[in-house]
Amino acid sequence: MFAKTVVAGFIVLLSFLSAQVFADTLSDAKKEGNLVFYGTMSSPDMIRVVQAFETKYPFIKVQTFRANSERVLNKILTEARASSYFVDAINLDGINGWVLREKDMLQPHKSAETEAYPEAFRDPTGLMPCCLYIVTNVIGYNTKLVSKKDAPKGFFDLLDPKWKGKLGMDADESEWFSALMTVWGKEKTVDFFRGIMKQQASLHRGHTLLAELMAAGEFPVAVNVFGYRPLEMQRQGAPLEIVNADPVMSRPWGVFLAKHAPHPNAGRLFIDYVLSVEGQKIIASLGRTVVRPGVQQKFPRLVEGVKLVPVKAELGKNRAEMSKLYYSIVK
Repeated sequence: MFAKTVVAGFIVLLSFLSAQVFADTLSDAKKEGNLVFYGTMSSPDMIRVVQAFETKYPFIKVQTFRANSERVLNKILTEARASSYFVDAINLDGINGWVLREKDMLQPHKSAETEAYPEAFRDPTGLMPCCLYIVTNVIGYNTKLVSKKDAPKGFFDLLDPKWKGKLGMDADESEWFSALMTVWGKEKTVDFFRGIMKQQASLHRGHTLLAELMAAGEFPVAVNVFGYRPLEMQRQGAPLEIVNADPVMSRPWGVFLAKHAPHPNAGRLFIDYVLSVEGQKIIASLGRTVVRPGVQQKFPRLVEGVKLVPVKAELGKNRAEMSKLYYSIVK
């Protein structure tokens, strides 16, 4: 009985402290009044999320910069070299986020919201809170050219001679290559990509373009597409289907607090918001795949009953080496 009382008291204390921390953050964020957010979300999605945040916290005005991961990363690094620190909150994939972490350009924010997320997707240091959303890697195929019973069930099915000259692939799959190596090992991964090259895969730049070309019948099967894209196109009438082939590598996009953030409390408030149930519902409604339990997905089949394997940010350590190996195979 005594032990239960102590535990209950401890929980009450934690709740009180958490509420006090939030109150202090909110008060300080009001004084800051501004937030600068750099991200990789599409412009319409970024506008929707920012508008929702400003509606909830009207005393904070948000300035944004939107680009792909490489440009966002380079902008932050260029500004830092000039000792010009503008950004507060950063939306990046884990591997590019790792570069900022290694350069000591992030500060921890141990958001209470992250406790609700699957452990495999958390960062105990708080430097790279996850996940704003994830992107899953799946096989795609054109249903007019391939029947469900003839569709590949796994990645190594793509090495069957019947698919020679009938595959499409993004030319830059170096990150997926590195991620698969953590599951399959180096030898098996290298053998797979060498096999795909022997299949005379048609190489293109960009996963969205890949899905569009597949829908147009340029090739029957795409080796790897981002799961949500074919399903979005399917809703619009495109003859596309996906296969959640094992392993379903899941690339997390996080939201991080800049070390030299001019408005750190507004940054913390924003991170808490987008990771909350309310924020995640908005992101999921945009068609993004989220991993926070209890949030309804636009495309539930991407996560329900699927074993998701997170792409670890630590892969950023050997990025140059892995890219070199990848491009020695995929030419």
